[in-house]
Formats: sequence, structure tokens, C-alpha cells
Amino acid sequence: MTDYAEEQEGEMEALESIYVNELEIISTDPYIYTITIPCEIQNVEPGKPPKEFSVGLKFQIPEDYPDVPPDISISEAGELDEDLQKEILLELNKKAEEEVGCIMVFTLVSELQDRVNDFADAIYNKKLKEKEDEEKIPVFHGTMVTRENFIEWHANFLKERNAGKVKVVSDKLTGKQIFLAKGGNIEISDQLLGDADDDVEVDESLFDEDLDEEMIISSGDEDEE
Repeated sequence: MTDYAEEQEGEMEALESIYVNELEIISTDPYIYTITIPCEIQNVEPGKPPKEFSVGLKFQIPEDYPDVPPDISISEAGELDEDLQKEILLELNKKAEEEVGCIMVFTLVSELQDRVNDFADAIYNKKLKEKEDEEKIPVFHGTMVTRENFIEWHANFLKERNAGKVKVVSDKLTGKQIFLAKGGNIEISDQLLGDADDDVEVDESLFDEDLDEEMIISSGDEDEE
């Protein structure tokens, strides 16, 4: 009969001697502990040193381990996104099933260490692509509007308008536009025409001398009717 407690205790002693600083024991009955793996990735900024981070694995040992694989989870993700975390756990659980019957925590941690460089390269490539995409987006560098600079701008605007440097365009129709619009039977809103009581000054120079005779005749016929 397998003495599971003895095997688990022997494995724990071995792990403590191997992972002196990386191992943290949470519980001894049942055994629950974490092992942290140091990692690093290239910096996407040229000339800057690699960025260091850690990946932590948490192991919860069932009573009849190693005939049953341990429960494995991520205790520290570092730079790993959710997709990479899922990939790590999928691979480790698959490896654990292959190692059933043998103590396996060291083997699982070694499996992760072997893949660290691959994961680090994947993270670097993703960050590099994000940086390149951001650099493609033009950034508008304008002046933030504050109460003070708006007042200053408004004062300069009024000064330039009074000096004739700024032309204010009215949204009212000119006399010529009203005449042509009526001749074409187009309804004109009061907003465009202005108030009925307003005096309208008509600049005759705005009218073409060679105005279409047919339009004038058509307008005369409508008045007779």
C-alpha cells in the first residue's frame, strides 16, 4: 500500500532544498504552496534594459497524490495575459496527467521554466506590435482651452473684427437671392428673410443687368392673374 503522506513529505523536503527563495508553504495538511519563477522580456524601448517579472504557480496536493495529479493554478501572472495563462495551465495539466503515479511538482516547474523564453518572446512581440500601432495613430497636439486663454482670444477676435480683419457673414438672404427665389416659386422661411418690420437695404449693384428676360416676363404674368 502506498504511503502517500511519506511521499508527499519527501517531495516537500526536496523542493525546499531546490527552491530556497522561490518556495512559499501555505499549508502542510494538506500541502499547499507556491513556487515563483523569475522571467524577463526585452524592452520595446530601444536602449532600455530587459523588463523583469515573475510567474507564480500554486499547487494544492490531494490526499492520494501522486496517484492523483495536483490542483494547479496561477498565483502570480506578471506580464502574462489571460490567453497565455490558460495556455500554461493547459500544458501543465496535460503533463501532470502523464506523470500520474510519480511525484511531479519539480517536473511541472521545470516544464514551465523551459517554456519561459517562448512566453517572454510572445509577450514582447505583442507589446512591440501595440507600440507600432500606437505610433501610426496621429496625435493632435493642440492648446487646452482655459477661461483665461479664451478671454484673451475673444478680446483679440473683437479687436480684429473692429479693424476689418475679420469678415462676419450673415445668414440672411441678399435682395438678389430673395428676388430670384420668389421667381422660382421657392418658399422662404421667416428666419432667412428676417423680421417683416426690419428695413432691408438693397444694393442694386448686386443685380445682373442682363437678367434672364423670361424670368421677368413670367413674374409679370403671375401679377396680372
